[in-house]
Amino acid sequence: MTLSQLQVFITVAEEKNFTRAAEVLGFTQSAVSQMIKSLESELGISLFYRSRSGITLTGIGERMLCHAREILSITACMKQEADAALGRETGTLRIGSIHSVSNKILPALIGSFRKRFPQVQIVLFEGEYAEVNQWLSQSVVDVGFTTNPERSLHAFPLIQDRMLVFVPEDHSLKDEPSLSFEQIKDRCFIMPKDGCVKSLLHTNDILPNITFEVRDVSTILSMVQEWVGVTILPELYIPEALPKVKSIPLRPTISREVVLAVRDPQSFSPLIAEFILHAQHFVKEMNR
Repeated sequence: MTLSQLQVFITVAEEKNFTRAAEVLGFTQSAVSQMIKSLESELGISLFYRSRSGITLTGIGERMLCHAREILSITACMKQEADAALGRETGTLRIGSIHSVSNKILPALIGSFRKRFPQVQIVLFEGEYAEVNQWLSQSVVDVGFTTNPERSLHAFPLIQDRMLVFVPEDHSLKDEPSLSFEQIKDRCFIMPKDGCVKSLLHTNDILPNITFEVRDVSTILSMVQEWVGVTILPELYIPEALPKVKSIPLRPTISREVVLAVRDPQSFSPLIAEFILHAQHFVKEMNR
């Protein structure tokens, strides 16, 4: 088998369509089909179920996909180490991130990193923390900004993200230096659709009277502004321009730890190592 075959296999699996994969790769559809058939013949297995509705990975195909990604990752690591030995930093860095980090940290972080390494191509995947953990485990991404990383992953701590209570700006509690859950537990509560936040509140025995469950943070804060209810959100969720609401620290302090995670710290490339160090320094400077 060849690296080209493996790249075609990965692309077909991601696109779930031979024609779209061919367009992404710049190949003809027949060439893509032939490379997949050749790979299946060499391995002696079927990688995909084929039907009129499309294609899906077989059980063994899913396992082979993980191996294919690992092989290409190791190949990329070899190339990057060779380039680094020659004084060049090139390659592709695939980053997974939860939405709050993408909104508040990543734009400036990626901008500063690209100034140092303009030849590096960066690909960004956004999702919930469980998705980021899965992408890391399956080698879809090289590094991931997440919370609650799986035990199989190695995490580099980055930031403690405090939980804040949000009330309307003319609320009777607006001037309190901090608020306990007891002070708001009987009020209508707007719960963010975020598994990490729900788990964190539950772990700390915060069981609010949930009136609404909303995904979009701007909508949540607008509802708070209109006296629909109160909410508790991580500090990183706060947009640059706040509506007419007041954020107040929760008492006792509850925080979620945001980390930069990798699958295997023993085998990541010099490029990944550079990014981890850069991210740690960037966040440290940001918090000063």
